[in-house]
Amino acid sequence: MGANGPCTLLLVEDESRLRNLVAQVLKCEGYGVVEAADGREGVERFHDSGPFDLLLVDLNLPVFSGVEVCRRVRACDPDQRIMICSAAILADHERDLSLLGIGHFLTKPYRAEDLLAHIASELAPQGRELATARFKAKTL
Repeated sequence: MGANGPCTLLLVEDESRLRNLVAQVLKCEGYGVVEAADGREGVERFHDSGPFDLLLVDLNLPVFSGVEVCRRVRACDPDQRIMICSAAILADHERDLSLLGIGHFLTKPYRAEDLLAHIASELAPQGRELATARFKAKTL
């Protein structure tokens, strides 16, 4: 929960069974969840259903890749919190995302408890400061 009420998350995941399961877990924990099944829909939901406290983005998405989703989101809102939840996080992905200031990764498969802990860490004020410090340290 955020300081002003429930946090709203955008979940961009093309695997429907996983997306539905994750959304259900998040909703049971009190989060508001908007779902998107591909990269283009993720960008559209970002524009028409936001603001969001956090985006959860898979990397291997149809239409727009997860990296492209992050580029388009950051072009509109450089401060949007984004966490990558993907099975295939390659060095090229890490490099491209680092340039966008994104350094929080959760590798699939993950347990619900791990996802919730990562989300709580990202949404906590000190978690945001730590993520920013990690990004600055990587770019120096």
